[in-house]
Amino acid sequence: MGNVVAEGFHDAELIGVEVDRVGEFAKLTLRLENGDHRQVELRGLKAFRGEDLTLQNVVSRMLRSSRGDVAGDQLNRWLNWVTSLSDSRSWLSDQRREDWHTACTSGALELVVFEPSAGAQVAAICESLEVT
Repeated sequence: MGNVVAEGFHDAELIGVEVDRVGEFAKLTLRLENGDHRQVELRGLKAFRGEDLTLQNVVSRMLRSSRGDVAGDQLNRWLNWVTSLSDSRSWLSDQRREDWHTACTSGALELVVFEPSAGAQVAAICESLEVT
């Protein structure tokens, strides 16, 4: 779906997170301000990280590399963040980082970031994204 739906995630509440490492997908369920629910399915999942999941998890905005929302140094920062833990460094090799950076820039891969107003911050590298 287009930018209208993506922009509609401002002040949505993240109410569900399902991650399937073997199936290489993640599904996020969000409740919009008007009470409607949306699911964001991330397919061909390469990396996923969520941090600070709390009782209330409100999205400030969703960023997508395919829309040009994240580029250059910010893209490198997010690649590091999504492939690390709070107590460890990124597991990406220099070559894979370069490959993923190029793939995110070209649209072959998608970096998706849910920036929080409150609670959870989520980022993922995937092959495709679908909103239902």
